[in-house]
Amino acid sequence: MGISALLGRTFLTLYLIVVLVILGAGWGLDRLYLSVTNPERPDPINRAFFTLLETNVIAAVQAGATPIVALRGQLDKLALPAHAYQLSDLADSSLKQEILAGTPVVLTAEQQRQVYYRLRNTDLVVRLVLPAEPEQGVWYRLLLVIFYLLLALVIYLWIWPLVRDLRSLQAQARLVGRADMGARVRLSPRSAVYSLSQEFNRMQQRIDELLASYREMTYAVSHELRTPLARMKFALELSEGDISAEQRQRQMVNLRTDVAQMDALINQLLNYAGFETQTQALTLQAGAPGALRALVEGLTDNLIRRGTAAATRMPVFHLDDQLAGKRVCCEWNLFERVLQNLLGNAAKYADTQVQVTLAYDSGSYWVAVEDDGPGIADDDCARVFDSFVRLHQEPSRDSQGFGLGLAIVKRIVDWHGGTVMVTRSQALGGACFTLRWPEPDDPPAQPVAQ
Repeated sequence: MGISALLGRTFLTLYLIVVLVILGAGWGLDRLYLSVTNPERPDPINRAFFTLLETNVIAAVQAGATPIVALRGQLDKLALPAHAYQLSDLADSSLKQEILAGTPVVLTAEQQRQVYYRLRNTDLVVRLVLPAEPEQGVWYRLLLVIFYLLLALVIYLWIWPLVRDLRSLQAQARLVGRADMGARVRLSPRSAVYSLSQEFNRMQQRIDELLASYREMTYAVSHELRTPLARMKFALELSEGDISAEQRQRQMVNLRTDVAQMDALINQLLNYAGFETQTQALTLQAGAPGALRALVEGLTDNLIRRGTAAATRMPVFHLDDQLAGKRVCCEWNLFERVLQNLLGNAAKYADTQVQVTLAYDSGSYWVAVEDDGPGIADDDCARVFDSFVRLHQEPSRDSQGFGLGLAIVKRIVDWHGGTVMVTRSQALGGACFTLRWPEPDDPPAQPVAQ
C-alpha cells in the first residue's frame, strides 16, 4: 500500500470516528439537557404574567365588568398575542383536563410556543402565543462547517508524520527481506514510533550479525573440512593398493586422526552456534569469597593434568588474587568457559609461564591473563576476537583450534556489559588478555558455592 493510500485510509477512518463521537456525544448531552431543563415547563416569567393578569381581571370584575370582557380588555391593553376563551369553548380532551388542573400548559409547535392557563376561580382560559426558539442561522451553519474543517486539518497534521515514519519502517522491512545489511531506520526522537524504530534497528543489527556469522561458518566449514577430507581420500586410495601391513596401519591411524579433527570442528561449530542463538538474559550470582580464585585454580589444574597425560610441555601458572575476599558477581557457567578459553590459549602459546591476575577497581571486576609467548601483532589485536580468525604466527602451535574460542569470550563479556582487549604484556613480553565487567547495582543475595 502506497503512502498516499495509507494516509487517506487512516485519515478517513480516524476522521469518521471522531465526527461520530462528537455527534453522538452532542446528541446525548442535548437529550440530557432537555430532560433536566424541560422546555415544556412554563418559566417563572410566564407565571408572574398570569398572576398579574388575574389580579387586574379581578379588579375589573369588582368594578362591575363581566369576567370575559374584563379579561379581553386587559389583553388589549397589554397588546400581546393572546386570546381569551371559556372552558365551554374547549373540546373535551386531555389538554382540557390539564388546563382544568390550574397549572400552565405549554405546547411547542414548529414556529411558536403556546401557553394555556385557567384563571383561578373562573371558567376563563388564556392562550398566550410566544415565538419559538430562534432558528440556527446561516452564520451558525458556516461556523459548524469551519469547525469540522479545522478538525479535519488537525487530524491530518497529526497523522501525516505518523504515516511517514511508518512508511520508513515499511521500506526498511523490504531491505531486510532483501538481506541488505547496514541499512537503519533514522527517525526523530520526537516521533511517535521512535521506540519502535530503535527496536527495529536492534533487530536488524542482530540479523546482520547472524548473517555474517552464517557466512563465516559456511566458509570455515568448507575450508577446514577440505584438508582432512583430502587426506582421508588419499589414505583410502593408498590402503587399497599393494602396501605393507605396517603402512596400512599407519594410514588407519591417520584416518582416525582426521576423523577426530572433523569431530572436534563440528563440536566447536555446534557450540558456537549455541552461543549465537543464546538469549542475553543472564542469571547473575554473587560468588562466595574466593570463588573466582578457586575456579581459576581448578581450571589450571585440569590443564596441567591433561598436558601431563598427553606428554605435552606445560608452562608454570602464577595466580595473583587482589580481590581481598571481594565477592564476584557474574553468570558462573559462562565465565568458566571464558576462563577456560583464555587459560587454554595462554598455555598453548606460552614458553615457560602464565600470569593470572584477579582484581576489583572503580566498580568493575577485571581479570588479566598474560604469557611469555610470541604475543600478537598490533595489527591483529583488533580482529583476534572475530569468528574463525587464526593468525598463524606460530605454525607449530597453530595446528589445532578453529578460531572460535576468543570469539566466544568476547560474546560472553559483551553480555555482561564488559570489555575484553589484548595488548603486549609488560611483565612477560607475550600476549596480555584483559577483561573487565561492571559490578551490578543490586547484586544477588545468594552466593554460589566455591
